[in-house]
Amino acid sequence: MDMKPPAPAAEASSYDAYPRKSTSTTQAHRVLLYGALDTACVPLDVVDVQAVFKVAELDYVTVQAVIAWITGRTR
Repeated sequence: MDMKPPAPAAEASSYDAYPRKSTSTTQAHRVLLYGALDTACVPLDVVDVQAVFKVAELDYVTVQAVIAWITGRTR
């Protein structure tokens, strides 16, 4: 009869088959702005896209105010 203790379980691998990429705040704001513009059926040209990129760099409260303005929502 073998009296050796069982081998320790293999530690969890750090490999992730589906790596999660972090989304920056600016990228998240951009997605929210595009969503609001799309919902409001606002066609975008190059200058509008540049504006979205600039507005997305602002703080959350300001971006939310712009989204409310685009969608016609009031507080």
